[in-house]
Amino acid sequence: MQEENKCLEQFERVKRWWTRFNEISKGRVHLNNTDFSNDEIYAFFLNCYHLKDWIKNDPATEHLKDIVEDFIDKSNSLSICADLCNGLKHLKRDPKRVRKNAKFGPKTHKLSLGNGPRIITISYTIVSDAGSFDAFEIASQCLVEWENFFQQYVKRAS
Repeated sequence: MQEENKCLEQFERVKRWWTRFNEISKGRVHLNNTDFSNDEIYAFFLNCYHLKDWIKNDPATEHLKDIVEDFIDKSNSLSICADLCNGLKHLKRDPKRVRKNAKFGPKTHKLSLGNGPRIITISYTIVSDAGSFDAFEIASQCLVEWENFFQQYVKRAS
């Protein structure tokens, strides 16, 4: 049996971070300061963008180095993800690395108070040269883009 590519581990991690983002977007029990939600959103984008490094460094997929960079450049959602990630990782973005000039914009918080637990829903906006976007929609598009990449270029163990 063939050993699974290590980059698939990171892809599964990205999917788990997306699940947390989905909970924040749809509403979940409000237990912590909203900074915890911010951290989870940031972690999604960091892990999502750096999946490319796993692809480039995995011996089974390192031959895809140029392909993965080109793939990101051609994807609106992954290019936005790249800008967000570089801003998060380095505090300020290197102008030579900016693709869509994307950054986080306003957040909307909705807190539902009732007889049950308090439920908080947080929506994040991304602003860029390409327009304003819902951050969860961009995250979901990134996930679809990566799935397409893996279907096209990466063989999975059976």
